[in-house]
Amino acid sequence: MIDCHVHVKGGDKYKREFRARQILQCMDEAGIDRSVIFSICLPSRESNALTMECLQEAPDRFIAFAHVLPGEGQGAVDELKRSFAEDGARGVKLHCGEMDEPSVQLLAPLLEVCIEHQAPVLIDMCGNITLARQLAESYTDLKLIIAHLGAPNDEDLIEQFIVMAEAYRSVYFDSSYCHRPWKIPEAIERLGAHRVIFGSDGPLIHPTIELAKIQVCKLSAEDYTRVTEGNILSLLRPQ
Repeated sequence: MIDCHVHVKGGDKYKREFRARQILQCMDEAGIDRSVIFSICLPSRESNALTMECLQEAPDRFIAFAHVLPGEGQGAVDELKRSFAEDGARGVKLHCGEMDEPSVQLLAPLLEVCIEHQAPVLIDMCGNITLARQLAESYTDLKLIIAHLGAPNDEDLIEQFIVMAEAYRSVYFDSSYCHRPWKIPEAIERLGAHRVIFGSDGPLIHPTIELAKIQVCKLSAEDYTRVTEGNILSLLRPQ
């Protein structure tokens, strides 16, 4: 079982940082085998250094994603390339809340690097359905994973995200921190189990809580394995 959304440094009010042992304890309590880890709320290079420090504590349990700030311009592009080449990052985490004016133009250089490296983009859209639609339309070859079903607290917006994803097969959702959990099985039914990925937004949110939202979907054994492991494995940047 793999958790696709775990913070070494989070975006909560206090920007908490977590040690490998804290993450591993939560994973063990929830029965999670491996976790995709990343840091946010720091300059790109500093963020990735923190993630790699955690990775080195348990390389058999952690999968590193890079994190970059698009506002750093060419520096962000260079750091993303470096993280893929030197750190072995298997994807990238982006967060619209860290961008002054999120746009296709701002993100384009980073997305093109990800397409070149066959790397997935896990992005918190912060409810920006217009930008999500533009990204899906402009980059059909991009492996785009939208966190929190697009808008964790707004059922109407979640519905708009699902409708958008029905039109673009390259769009996936992670289930993390969704406060409208009844939309998770609905997304699975409408998009297919291969388009929804288990994530917790942990360790601040215990993965046991978020995993329960998948368990109550009453999926077949095959679909449960897809959602909790197979889908994210199929999207990771090749090693």
